[in-house]
Amino acid sequence: MRRIIAYSVLLIIAVAFPSQARAQIVTGRVIGVDDGGRVDLEGATVFWEGTAEGVVAGKDGYFTIAPSRTGVKRLTASYLGYRSLTIDITDYEEWYVEFELTYIQDIEEIVVERRRSGTTFSRLATQKLETITGAGLMKMACCNLSESFENSATVTVGFTDAVSGAKQVQLLGLSGIYTQMLDENVPTMRGLASTYGWNYTPGPWLETIHISKGASTVVNGYESIAGQINLEFKKPDNSETLFINLYGDESARAEANITSAVRINDKLTTGLFLHGSAERMGHDTNDDGFLDQPRTKLVNVYNRWMWINPDTGVESRTGVKFLYDRREGGQTGEYKAAGDAYVTDITNRGISVFNKTGVKMGHREGQSLGVITSYTNYRQESRFGLKEYEGTQNTFYLNTLFSSFINNTNHRYTTGASFNFDDIDATYSDALPFNNTPPTRVGRREAVGGAYAQYTYDWFDKLTVLAGMRVDYNSRYGWLFTPRANVRYAFTDRIVFRASAGKGYRSPDVITDNIGLMATSRNFVVSGIADLDIERAWNYGANIAFYIPSWQASTDIVLSLDYFHTDFQNQAVIDMERGTRHVYFYNLEGKSYADAWQADLSVPLARGLELLTAFRYNETRITYTDADGKRYRKEKPLTSRYRGLVNLSYATRFQKWVFDATAQFNGPTRLPGLQGYGSPTEHSPFFAVYFFQVTKNTHRFDIYAGVENIFDYKQKDPILNPGDPFGTGFDSSRIWGPLMGRKIYAGIRLRIGRF
Repeated sequence: MRRIIAYSVLLIIAVAFPSQARAQIVTGRVIGVDDGGRVDLEGATVFWEGTAEGVVAGKDGYFTIAPSRTGVKRLTASYLGYRSLTIDITDYEEWYVEFELTYIQDIEEIVVERRRSGTTFSRLATQKLETITGAGLMKMACCNLSESFENSATVTVGFTDAVSGAKQVQLLGLSGIYTQMLDENVPTMRGLASTYGWNYTPGPWLETIHISKGASTVVNGYESIAGQINLEFKKPDNSETLFINLYGDESARAEANITSAVRINDKLTTGLFLHGSAERMGHDTNDDGFLDQPRTKLVNVYNRWMWINPDTGVESRTGVKFLYDRREGGQTGEYKAAGDAYVTDITNRGISVFNKTGVKMGHREGQSLGVITSYTNYRQESRFGLKEYEGTQNTFYLNTLFSSFINNTNHRYTTGASFNFDDIDATYSDALPFNNTPPTRVGRREAVGGAYAQYTYDWFDKLTVLAGMRVDYNSRYGWLFTPRANVRYAFTDRIVFRASAGKGYRSPDVITDNIGLMATSRNFVVSGIADLDIERAWNYGANIAFYIPSWQASTDIVLSLDYFHTDFQNQAVIDMERGTRHVYFYNLEGKSYADAWQADLSVPLARGLELLTAFRYNETRITYTDADGKRYRKEKPLTSRYRGLVNLSYATRFQKWVFDATAQFNGPTRLPGLQGYGSPTEHSPFFAVYFFQVTKNTHRFDIYAGVENIFDYKQKDPILNPGDPFGTGFDSSRIWGPLMGRKIYAGIRLRIGRF
């Protein structure tokens, strides 16, 4: 399959490039005419009459458009407030045309009503790109990032264990550690900060979430193996003066989010984001003597500044984040009174600063120089019964990049250099009598410097080829070479094919990556950590999307089909299969891979009524090695084989009322072995979870209410041997389903002003 994909990419390039050499193009300019004279209409739309083939005019109103694939020779230009104009093009060869659009003095009031979908799939992106929009972020209570993917089959979110409240995600059948997280294209949630990081980004702070699968750009480093998730926050130059979101639910969780934006002058704006949440009432709904979730307190502050000077072409963005997180869980009060309770006590503190500055270079449109810097300090202190794990992380990141084009904008390139430094000082200890591991250093110090180049060829929305290479020197692992390529080819306006291939690397932080195993009686065999090599993997993928005309004139039916394969050359194997007493860490010996198939279908059923369905199937396998060197290839534990999703959304006119219903169908997952490699394989059952939310919207004020897990489905007995948490059989990490039952919630949103 991988060879077929690679050959397909080469065939498309070979066929398409000669075609481009033969084709002629139409260039021109769009100018507006009124009583005050002539004005260049940058942003005007130019398209072939009766088709969806078009472009947007750039600086000074200039445009370039390829001949219509349908043979149409009537070209139309339009711009809001001006009368559209159509010109016959009789000869494509080296044709130049100039549109003069007349200003309309009196324009009748026009009301444009169109609801933005909660999840969209880009037609033009080179990669398979799924976007969760602002509307999608409001379909659920969406208190934080980990709760933003309930309407996506691409990303799965679950708990790492039954006591700490930590969340983990999966993409392409792989743990979220293989997905690169970006904060507006700045790497984030790395090392210690990744453990609980999915809880630290409030949904009301976000504009959109972009999910891309497979090999990605080399510009952001070599760490993306399964894909990337890029978070776009509200921009202070284009958001409400004041936004307030208040939330509460029946479990006594309360949350407040406030975002504000202030324009200092015509070039400088600032935004302040505040978050506070608490869940102080403990719950033990399954009567196992342990809190279902810890009691929590979280404070998160984010201040960002934007400087934009159109005269000099300088744009700079600076942000500062601070967080404090406290979690207290474990056994309930009656056990604590006896003085021998199992307690979890976790405190996280973090501060980060970043700056992104871009400067236009010369007079060529699209030519720029950018510099990105960031610094993160993160401190974690955690106690799980008699186990302790604490550490401090300092990370510095620098990326400089230059973008320009060759001859014309069809040939673009980006080149640059980057530097990343991680200093993680972490200590692990286990005072259980049968483990007795004294405090042991398990951190790492790592410096990575590298350079990269990326070339993009774009042929009028028909063909896009993105190819890149980066070379890095890692102070621990030596030279690393990262080739990546993506191809997008539009067979027609309604059929788009994509293919990708590339390599990725990742430095393992095995305790941080598997924090849920701290909540077990297993002893970590830390002697193997020092011998772990860097993780290396190839990812290959293909996607085809069909845009089918529907009975709703402005919206298509969208069907997307994709397949991705990840092949590990080395992986840090986390081995719980040898028995119940230990966790072993070692390098992969043999084959480890993940196959992921997915289908997404979006259908506009009627005015205001949309249906989104998706189905994903995973096959993920790892080769384990026992103490005698014998190898066993087994299904990766705690990875659902398949997931189905159905979301039905209805909005009345002008979205005064919005109704959302979601059903998730989750397939079985293999549970970690309890008796060694030869023990019978145990799987979790199939289960379904249902959600519903209703929202009443007004111009300034919204009220929403909903129910999660409507039919109160919970994993039965999530903790093994809860009555003896200091014994050898205690394990709270085998989590495959919901820990909390039905949850009823409500909230309000208030918006004041807007730039």
